[in-house]
Amino acid sequence: MTGGDDQRYEVLPSHRGDSFREHVIRAYKDSPDDWRNVLGDQLHFQWGVYDHPDSPRPVSLDEAGARHLERQLALAGVLEPGHPAPRRVLDVGCGWGAALRHLAHVFPDCPRLDGINISPEQLAHCADLVREAHEAERIHLYLCDAADIAQLPDQEPYDLVLVRGAITHFPPDVYENATEALARRMEPGGLLVISETLYSEEFLASQPPLPPDTDHLALGHRKSLRYVTDVLENSGFRVRDQRVLPSPEEAARWVLELKSNIDFHFPKEASAPLEAIRAMAVDLAVALLRNEASVRSIIAERREDGRLM
Repeated sequence: MTGGDDQRYEVLPSHRGDSFREHVIRAYKDSPDDWRNVLGDQLHFQWGVYDHPDSPRPVSLDEAGARHLERQLALAGVLEPGHPAPRRVLDVGCGWGAALRHLAHVFPDCPRLDGINISPEQLAHCADLVREAHEAERIHLYLCDAADIAQLPDQEPYDLVLVRGAITHFPPDVYENATEALARRMEPGGLLVISETLYSEEFLASQPPLPPDTDHLALGHRKSLRYVTDVLENSGFRVRDQRVLPSPEEAARWVLELKSNIDFHFPKEASAPLEAIRAMAVDLAVALLRNEASVRSIIAERREDGRLM
């Protein structure tokens, strides 16, 4: 454990060398308070659903982020009356803990919820949320690479796994290894809920790689829908549902709202990751509206046969 007397989270040893890992860690080294000015109090950082973009009632980033998560859980069927509560949940790349805290509230009878992350700053914030919510007996946090999921303690299989906004940071080999490891740690019929920003193959073919020295958000390993779903199918999953969610208009609104918050709170200069959002927001909004990029919701099920292809 680490974090002094708090014993905030457990550090798992990494069994692989990944030069991109430090790049991702640097993207989230800033204070949560700086990010809160941009993302909202709850620090949801995986897009937002507004339902009616021209609604006269303002929808906050916090509400939009929670709506997006709720919509995905509904698509997975886990919120239906009579659906058994999950026994073990895993949040891969749990960020600052917004989704993990939401899951603990939605599933009060779930005995175990695990969160993993490679950012010590984000995981420390998660630990504070766990402590404030008096959920330390149910929520367990681990500092580890997604490719090391096989090393998580206790071998009871997961029946619900979230990977929302993490795949964008994974080099291809990490994504492929992590997906295979997930399949081995999930029970047959277990559900995998993915939200990811993906790109058309034509867009990827026409765009040069992001230079590492300017890729301050660690987004250099852009992926297509076909690649992501092919890896899932080859690793033992069946895709049950995939769709654009949020809509292109909602996604464009969300990213431009982040830019507006950065402009307001940091008019002269912000940290490198926030400046990267400010610089890319308009181009990304245009790409979303042109369907060159899209936010995809993917619900996958661990195949019952238990075999990897």
